[in-house]
Amino acid sequence: MKILVLNASALHLGYVGCYGNEWVATPGLDRLAAQGIVFDGHYADCPGGPRTCWTGRYHFPTPEPAAAPAPSPDLPALLQGHGIPFTLVHEPADTAVEEGTPLERTLEAALQTLEKQDRAGRWLVWVDLPTLLPPWEPPEEFLVHYFADEEEELEDEDIELEPLTPLSEPPTGPIDVEDITLLERLQRTYAAAVTYLDRGVALLVEELERGGLLNGVTVVFTADRGLALGEHGFVGAGRPWLHDEVVHLPLLFRLPDQAEAGRRVAALTQPVDLLPTLCELLGVPAPACHGHSLLPLARGERAEVRACACAGLEADGTLEWALRTPEWGFLLPLRTPPEDPTRGPQLYVKPDDRWEVNNVLHHHLEFAEGLEKTLRGFVAATLGAGPLREEGEGIGSRE
Repeated sequence: MKILVLNASALHLGYVGCYGNEWVATPGLDRLAAQGIVFDGHYADCPGGPRTCWTGRYHFPTPEPAAAPAPSPDLPALLQGHGIPFTLVHEPADTAVEEGTPLERTLEAALQTLEKQDRAGRWLVWVDLPTLLPPWEPPEEFLVHYFADEEEELEDEDIELEPLTPLSEPPTGPIDVEDITLLERLQRTYAAAVTYLDRGVALLVEELERGGLLNGVTVVFTADRGLALGEHGFVGAGRPWLHDEVVHLPLLFRLPDQAEAGRRVAALTQPVDLLPTLCELLGVPAPACHGHSLLPLARGERAEVRACACAGLEADGTLEWALRTPEWGFLLPLRTPPEDPTRGPQLYVKPDDRWEVNNVLHHHLEFAEGLEKTLRGFVAATLGAGPLREEGEGIGSRE
């Protein structure tokens, strides 16, 4: 088995067609989804933090210093110990090379790496695509796609308003959600960056297909974090508010010969599951870890691998944990800077309230207390040595 992993950091799930978006063009990812398996309930455990997908173990920040987790082999060392080449590809570090954009240089490096791989052997190539964090500088042809219609509409209606213009360097931090023009510029510019990334992924896959390099290869597309784009009055990565736009991630599998194509998996999955999954695909025993292989889900052999998905993140003096079930989203702020407004626990009904607008905590106080107890117990369990004791049995039923 051969594996190609494409990791797109800061990709907002709400801007991808195969996850329900109807106005952002992502034909490359949509085609990959149609040829493979779409995981609908994939949630970050430490968005933008340590690569838990390489260790298979959670890494929750805690309010008080905790003992360092027991060392465990990471994915590169594990595979190399079994004689399986692991290659990490990212934008070439040679800043003297100015030809092409960061995405073009990264994809060219990925293609050159893949062309050198043994077509008969086992290997894993991991490609870190350029981040979608601002500034955004997609080529003009992609910006025009999202801004030209606005100019034409204003001309047709003879309205004396300035047309919307791209916002390549949006303000990061708190944002005025009543400023509709700012939000429009922000969202359209980000959409152009997403479409540009999508075109690059599509061109890479098409080039591999033409060269016969996809034979026997599993393609995995995912992201390590989403991105706040003003949904809760904040832009960027400066606050660990673990709302859906930050923790809900894409995960697509294209198996060899397009096996299981068209399957959608609703079960809750997390990045810690990637290590045991990749190990099983490569025929390597996985170490004791917190994750579960996703192949039984991909083949329709199991309905779920966990009852809840938990996340934790610390940034700029703010610390927050979160727990999600198919029916609930629970956020637990643990530390807030003195200069910030008070932020208390929050509870949202899922999947009805996708973008978590209506906090119903005060209508379900006792139930929320139970979720907090489960969340705290889960985090405590991850700090111990050995395999993780299953938590969350029976939670999540709608009251």
